[in-house]
Amino acid sequence: MPLQEDLRQLFLLDQQLRGMRSRLDSATTRHQRQLKKLEQSNRQKSELADQYKQAQVKVTGLEKQAAEIEQRITTLREQMNTVKNHKEYQALVVEVNTIKVEKGKSEDQALEHMTKAETLKNELDAITADVLAQEKLVVVAENEVKTCRAELGKQLDELTAKRDLAAQELPTDVRVTFERIAVLHDGDAMAHIILEDRKNMEYSCSGCYMQQPIERVSALMSRGSQITCCASCGRILYLEPELKEAISPTK
Repeated sequence: MPLQEDLRQLFLLDQQLRGMRSRLDSATTRHQRQLKKLEQSNRQKSELADQYKQAQVKVTGLEKQAAEIEQRITTLREQMNTVKNHKEYQALVVEVNTIKVEKGKSEDQALEHMTKAETLKNELDAITADVLAQEKLVVVAENEVKTCRAELGKQLDELTAKRDLAAQELPTDVRVTFERIAVLHDGDAMAHIILEDRKNMEYSCSGCYMQQPIERVSALMSRGSQITCCASCGRILYLEPELKEAISPTK
């Protein structure tokens, strides 16, 4: 088989293999993306849970403080009923009023933290729901990866073996060139010739769409053991069988 045909066969197998791998890679990427989102949601949930717990502790402490102040006020009022002179009575009144101010501040702070705790609880409930929903998405993505591997596993192995065999059929220097160009163009190591205007013998490269001189097309028609590359993008050029037949000198 001519070199161009060997290269084209390798290229077609390479494209099929990359297409299969791309499907599996896409499924794997989606799974990893969903896992990352789940990790972020769990981290937010943990942070909110800590903040909510701290707010509850603060509320409990302030409520306890307010209860202690109320008990102190009750004790002072009882003392007011037993005092024997006006001076002691007035001193107790002042103390009670002072403590009432402290109680008011404690109650205001408790209300503020209760509001904050309620807000955090709502946010925590929302993020918990998000986590549950995200866990379902992770399972769906994980099953997609498993399905792809099950469906493509054997095909990938068989196609990889065919692709490797086709590569071994090429001369070492040609194979190395093919692999190098494939890396540069994300797998598109080859490009076919496009007939733009047969009358004026105008051709272009399907990879970069730059015009190709007739000499390069003629080289593809005549050379059987050498590769011809596009001077613009560097891809290995080849002729589709239909075009080669159409522009053959015998036509």
